[in-house]
Amino acid sequence: MAKDPFWSNLFRRRSEQEDELYEILSQVPIFQDLGRREFERVRGILHRRTYGEGEAIVREGDVGVGMYVILSGEVSIVQQGTDGQQLELAQFGPGDFFGDQVLLDESPRTASVLTRSTTRAVGFFRPDLLELIERNPRLGLKIVMRLSQMISVRLRQTNRLLKEARGRARKAEEDLAAAAASDEQEPAVPTST
Repeated sequence: MAKDPFWSNLFRRRSEQEDELYEILSQVPIFQDLGRREFERVRGILHRRTYGEGEAIVREGDVGVGMYVILSGEVSIVQQGTDGQQLELAQFGPGDFFGDQVLLDESPRTASVLTRSTTRAVGFFRPDLLELIERNPRLGLKIVMRLSQMISVRLRQTNRLLKEARGRARKAEEDLAAAAASDEQEPAVPTST
């Protein structure tokens, strides 16, 4: 390392940024199983972006091309309601990710992602994943397997929530039917004139 403090700080900063990227991405499920050497191969195809406050990272209805991992800042996940109003579904911050299902299919985005503050993110795009699979099948398969596990877990959670919602709806219908039946069976109270 150079003895000049200007140069040593410059190189240390870059190393710290790379370490920060590794620390954050190693917590993202599809990258969790990657060793440092495998991560270095993936790091080369990641797309770093900085977004200003109020900027859209993705827009609802647009065809998606990849996922994003937030390095710093905050975003809101919003959907257009039937009444035309925006409905905030969630807020994400550093280490959170979105859009991973687009790595498997290029379907339209189901929500928009808007920055709440200046946000740094990395994009991992489907064409790059497909090229990685072609160049390094073992590494590509590792990522795709983790991706499919994540989607499988989400599907099971969605099925559980749907089952619970159906159970609550069925119970509400039964309660309404029981209330209506008891109203019909009550004898009419005579009124005096």
